[in-house]
Amino acid sequence: MITGFDHIHIICGNMEEAVQYFEKIFDGRVVSRGESRGFPLIRMDVHGAPVALLGTEPGAGQLIPGKGSRGLDHFGFKVKDIEQTAVDLKKRGAKFSIEPTVTPSGLKIAFIDGPEGTRIELVERE
Repeated sequence: MITGFDHIHIICGNMEEAVQYFEKIFDGRVVSRGESRGFPLIRMDVHGAPVALLGTEPGAGQLIPGKGSRGLDHFGFKVKDIEQTAVDLKKRGAKFSIEPTVTPSGLKIAFIDGPEGTRIELVERE
């Protein structure tokens, strides 16, 4: 029986860069540091979203998010006032691949380029 969402897992070539990104852009905080399958593992809390960062081999390939490749395309954070959130995140250094926009269904969304090529969606629901 599924009881809810558990975590986001990102495989990283540069662990500390990814940690710094989530700390700077989203006020994330490191919860623990350890190891899994011989690679470093850093668990973070990003506004209640558990984010697990796992190291990988130096020459590992990378998914190209948003290009129709298989694998994780993006994950999303709920926000209030997407326009002001975008202004605030840009001041922290966030780079937007899609500026705040309204979908045909009336949903407000935006996309940020995250660490390791991971896209992060911002979603404002009425």
